[in-house]
Amino acid sequence: MTDKGTILIVDDDPANLKLLTDTLTPEGYQVLSAESGELALASVAARLPELVLLDIRMPGMGGFEVYRRLKARAESRDIPVIFLSAVTEMVQRVEGLRLGAVDFISKPFQVEELLARVQTQLELRRLRVQLEQQAAGLQRTNDQLQKEMAERTRAGQALLEKNAELAAALAKVKLLGGLLPICSACKKIRDDKGYWSQVESYVQEHSEATFTHGLCPDCIKTLYPDQQEPPQPEI
Repeated sequence: MTDKGTILIVDDDPANLKLLTDTLTPEGYQVLSAESGELALASVAARLPELVLLDIRMPGMGGFEVYRRLKARAESRDIPVIFLSAVTEMVQRVEGLRLGAVDFISKPFQVEELLARVQTQLELRRLRVQLEQQAAGLQRTNDQLQKEMAERTRAGQALLEKNAELAAALAKVKLLGGLLPICSACKKIRDDKGYWSQVESYVQEHSEATFTHGLCPDCIKTLYPDQQEPPQPEI
């Protein structure tokens, strides 16, 4: 049979321990038992149960004191506790609720009620553990996303800085643009300071262009009307 959970039963009455054990074990529960509060705390320290059935009235360390000590320990404070009490113990039930008990099972035990309350609390505990695990997983995912977003932000900032550097570099590149005053006779260009310069000088100063020299077809016809090709330089 599938293991449905581990339950610790704490009761000073051996008959009650046997009855509860004989009722829960066939249903698939792993049952631990303790006849005193001290033995119950020792049992929890050795192996954490998923649920504790705790008798309120016990000699020595009573159920409420056992409960307080369980809740004072980090490893056992989340274990749900169902108190075992007589129907007439209303004052004790109120005190148990004040302490934080998840439920009560009345003596004498009714099997159907016992099994229903035990199953409900174990299912609630496992659901809570599952939700906590999912929340932890979501938190890890969120932390990873935050880390990736921070890295992308840093990369974007670095890209912006590189773009700014590129823009600054491009701003320093000399480009010819706008209207250029040029003499219609000598073809000199006036710069922004009012000086007139040869076209070649002006263009070289304001761009990265270089020049080679030759003759256009019209100039060839004007300078050398009797030749089809310009004279070759002497070697």
